[in-house]
Amino acid sequence: MQKRTAVQWVAYLAAVIVLSAAISSPARAQMAKAEDYPPPKPAFPGQTNAPAPAKPSPALKVDVIIPRFNAPWSLAFMPNGKMLVTERYGFIRIARMDGFYSAPIAGMPDTKIVAAESLHDVVVDPDFAHNSLIYFTYFAPPPGEDPGVWPIDVFYGNVWKASVSERRTMRVGEERVARARLSEDEKRLEDVQVLLDGVNRRIVFAPDGTLFITGADRFRFYEPSYDGTDHEILDPDILRNFTGRVVRINKDGSIPKDNPFLDQPTVLPETYSYGHRDPEGAAINPSTGKLWVIEHGPLGGDKISIIKPGANYGWPNVSYGRRYNGDLLAGKAQ
Repeated sequence: MQKRTAVQWVAYLAAVIVLSAAISSPARAQMAKAEDYPPPKPAFPGQTNAPAPAKPSPALKVDVIIPRFNAPWSLAFMPNGKMLVTERYGFIRIARMDGFYSAPIAGMPDTKIVAAESLHDVVVDPDFAHNSLIYFTYFAPPPGEDPGVWPIDVFYGNVWKASVSERRTMRVGEERVARARLSEDEKRLEDVQVLLDGVNRRIVFAPDGTLFITGADRFRFYEPSYDGTDHEILDPDILRNFTGRVVRINKDGSIPKDNPFLDQPTVLPETYSYGHRDPEGAAINPSTGKLWVIEHGPLGGDKISIIKPGANYGWPNVSYGRRYNGDLLAGKAQ
């Protein structure tokens, strides 16, 4: 076998990197950009392009504690100061401020990694010091399928090119929320329980002790692609059940008796709000107790939403973003 010089190795690796980028995103250079289009018209003054604070925030001091995680998605501090860290590829690890991080915790349910789906959030129970419970969200493979990593087209291309009837027979996987007890030696999960299917982004404890969980638009169950549609979706049951949602459940997975849609039998009982696209950030405002959500838009259209029970937040009929090819969502100006 011919030996390569150092210069040849550098050139070879550079070629591999360029080729990999071309294969993974062949049309990246030709993709539309949000700044290529005029900004949307605000619905009220100050809705967009809010002025900067009068007093700048102090500069952040950033210390790298652990530089070696593989696609980390979330972390949660335990009462002892250690962190639980989730990694996209289905692992939860223990991390410490001295730079140590553990082998993957045993007992994790099988996870399917495809497109934006994977292991996501983790939070600890408010009474973790006494019950050792944690809660996490992930994408579960369909029955009989091994856990693993799949090409992006398995979730995007293959699905949105199919008809609705074809989509409904596809066994892609399931968004899932679960809880488990962390063992005393912090090396495994015990008593894993599935609490809910249908959402798998962020988990937030509400002030009353219930759980809010955010979930992305499940386009595969109705007619659009992952970046919206060229016409309005008018069926209220599709909007309330299949667009992105915020759901609310009790810690054991049961349904709170004051959820907003319990008197409407065609709406899933856990639904708290709907019309979201991909709410990947969520937190309780400590001053008001209200849930704030950050939504990942398509081409532009990222936004912060303050969640109200029963409210519709617009997707896919209303958005300040565009489809990835630059077309207007629902075929109209927003």
